[in-house]
Amino acid sequence: MSRDFYHRFDLKINLEEAQRRFVNRANNVIFEAFLNEHFPYDYDKINRLIVTAVGERVDPYKPIDYYTGNDFYKCLRGIEAIAPSVYIRHYQKEFDQVVNSLLLQSEADLGIRWDKAKFLRSGAELLDEELVNKSLHWLGDKKYATVLAPFSKGLELFLQSQKRPELLPDVITDMYEAVEALAKIITGRQDKDLSSNRELFLKEVKASDDYKVLLKEYIGYANKFRHALAVEEKRPSLSVSAVESFVYLTGIFIRLAILV
Repeated sequence: MSRDFYHRFDLKINLEEAQRRFVNRANNVIFEAFLNEHFPYDYDKINRLIVTAVGERVDPYKPIDYYTGNDFYKCLRGIEAIAPSVYIRHYQKEFDQVVNSLLLQSEADLGIRWDKAKFLRSGAELLDEELVNKSLHWLGDKKYATVLAPFSKGLELFLQSQKRPELLPDVITDMYEAVEALAKIITGRQDKDLSSNRELFLKEVKASDDYKVLLKEYIGYANKFRHALAVEEKRPSLSVSAVESFVYLTGIFIRLAILV
């Protein structure tokens, strides 16, 4: 895999360049090799599907990559457009393997995954989690406005972080602020921070000892980033999976407090 090669030699590549290379590989492997092999007599029909999907007029004398160009998202849209035709011909397994192989060959994380003939953001499944969706619903009550604002902002930043990983620490601080605001509402102590309200908050929501440990670790983890920001130090590095877990924990604390 290209990413493995780049890691072995400690070579760096930015997202834009990784997207450009993905488009080139897709043109070579999917729009040319795969379609010529499996749709030699239906090329015009497939070409029309792709061109229509990207919103252009068909010119029978132009190749597919003329319409997708170097546009990463047009390329993704074109691949999605032909998937139903490929699946009908019973080439689904082979096609899925080709698409996933292209993703694995990328020199950098493209922030997308292939699932059931569609490209999805890698982290977007978190926002489909029942816990997160219900948290947004529960926080719709105007008395939780101070909780909803940072929680919603954190979710939006998490989505943006698929392209801009430097935003991941901000997701942590926003989620922390949401739980801190929630603790102030539950305890009635608006002048205290989350560390000071921690024990009373857990008592008010009748939390078990397991939650006490969780919240203590939650606060400690968030403070690594909050304190670094306060003194203008470099914040620790973060992985998407670690931030996903932090967002999920935030949802757990919201549920714990509101459904008490």
